[in-house]
Amino acid sequence: MTLDDFSQYQRISDEGDRPGSTSDTINGLAGSDLLNLSRTFIGEATTSNSGSKITIKSQNGLLKIANGPASAGHASIQWDFDPVDFTKFGTGMLLEVVRIDLNVSAEIIVNGVAGSGTKTFTGADDFLVHFNDFSNNGVFSNVSSIRLNFSGPLAWDGQFKLLMDGTPLATVTSVPVPTAYLMMASGLLGLLGISRNKPL
Repeated sequence: MTLDDFSQYQRISDEGDRPGSTSDTINGLAGSDLLNLSRTFIGEATTSNSGSKITIKSQNGLLKIANGPASAGHASIQWDFDPVDFTKFGTGMLLEVVRIDLNVSAEIIVNGVAGSGTKTFTGADDFLVHFNDFSNNGVFSNVSSIRLNFSGPLAWDGQFKLLMDGTPLATVTSVPVPTAYLMMASGLLGLLGISRNKPL
């Protein structure tokens, strides 16, 4: 199951020149196996100084987030869709961190109520959360929204894949082998590529 293959163009940019965040929503998102899917980008630069800018962009199969050198910005991506029983497809969610700057944090929120807890990265360290480890694991039989929250220091970047873990719950260990999860992943959320230095 693919939630979003990032083939449909979308872009927002927030320069911190006014209070609050900048957002944009696409309804009827293409490139997904889910029904009535919408995708919302939300970005907030934290100051109004020169170089304070955060941009989120989807194009050609990649999601890119560029955070400027004067902003400890926040970026969120939210998907809303018709309810789906995720327990039919796996037992957890894996944020595979391919490349990351130090002290960037990520969090997964399901249905607005079930949180993964925040993971602060000190390197390319995978973030695996089994359904049972979310703050409210009962939501996974009826999922209608997923939100990714990213935050970090000035000028952060990284590359991620967010995958469905298909391991039977009884065989899950506390220290997963990343290659095994990649082999079993259904690519639920596709590829998340985040880049600071390339122009958007």
